[in-house]
Amino acid sequence: MRKILLVLAICLFLIGPAAKVLHWPNEDKYMIASVLGLILITIMAFVKKKV
Repeated sequence: MRKILLVLAICLFLIGPAAKVLHWPNEDKYMIASVLGLILITIMAFVKKKV
């Protein structure tokens, strides 16, 4: 589950700059998704795994 969330967060993080470069419509919404992906990556980095 943790790996799936990490892959999703990385995809969200990368989609924002890609939308800006490719000039997709509503690129601001993609940048918001990118920020959410970055927040998710940061949270996962600081929250310890339960063993």
